[in-house]
Amino acid sequence: SRPHSVVVVGGGGSRAAGDILAAVAGSGSPVPVMTFGGPSLPGWVGPTDLVVAVSGSGRTPETLAVAAEAARRGCRLVVVSPRQTPMEHLADQTRGAVSIEVGIPTVSGKWRARTLMWSLATPLVLMAGGLGLVDDAQAAVDAAADALDETADVCSPLRDSVVNDAKRLAVDVALSLPMLWGTGDVGSIAVKRFARQLAENAGLPSVVGTLPEAARTQSVLLAGPRAGHADLDDIFRDRVEQPEAATKLRLILLRDAGEHPETAALAQAAAELAEGRGVPTNVFAATGTHALTRLASLVGVCDFSSIYAGLALGLDPMSAANELDGRVR
Repeated sequence: SRPHSVVVVGGGGSRAAGDILAAVAGSGSPVPVMTFGGPSLPGWVGPTDLVVAVSGSGRTPETLAVAAEAARRGCRLVVVSPRQTPMEHLADQTRGAVSIEVGIPTVSGKWRARTLMWSLATPLVLMAGGLGLVDDAQAAVDAAADALDETADVCSPLRDSVVNDAKRLAVDVALSLPMLWGTGDVGSIAVKRFARQLAENAGLPSVVGTLPEAARTQSVLLAGPRAGHADLDDIFRDRVEQPEAATKLRLILLRDAGEHPETAALAQAAAELAEGRGVPTNVFAATGTHALTRLASLVGVCDFSSIYAGLALGLDPMSAANELDGRVR
């Protein structure tokens, strides 16, 4: 039977799978779908709720702790992880728990959870379809896969930057401070994903927001010292003491086709304001009818862009490591 709520737990790149499910289910879902990072389960979660523990490694301590707590509370439990891992073992030891195996593709023997986003999210979308939380789940997964294949062709390394949106965007974000604004459920998840990818693949910081809230809390940046109107490099600047001018802001809008009309008007106004302030702007509009397909159309380009940006800056995206997390471990 349908649970009272669906709680997806995952850390780092694995959490993106829960974000995707929440965006695809949307506000029309008959039950709430929420994502948490752990290390504890909200107090209101109980036996009538479904807890989905997602881990690309199958060993994430916070996710393991939450899954074990869900088992103790008698929650329905679904585990998404690779085989022969502590996460799968926990599911095997929990009565009624369901374990979904995820294969781990590697590149030169290496892998990162952020590269498994679609592998981790697809079981969740299909499961939600079976529960009646997502319409046409299988068709949506197939269409999203087709959209990603198309993006892989359009953004291929073999395509010149003149016709490659991802390569042009990579240059733009590498030479600026990107302010990422999303609209709608799909756009808000896409900008979060883009920010994570820029940080992990290219070591680049960004400012992330969702309209309309970002218009109230971040629009002042368009009038700040990083805005384009201040991009008047002093020709008398001492190049020894001040070798580089400050990195300037760039507005990047990831727009969902299902955005509210008022949000659409606000996004247009934001682009016009940025242009008036000399802040360069990139606008990407989602394509497709289903939320999952629209998300794939945005995420695909952004993922490619983050990889190109990392390579352009002389980084190996697959070798990037979380030094802080390693120190704690």
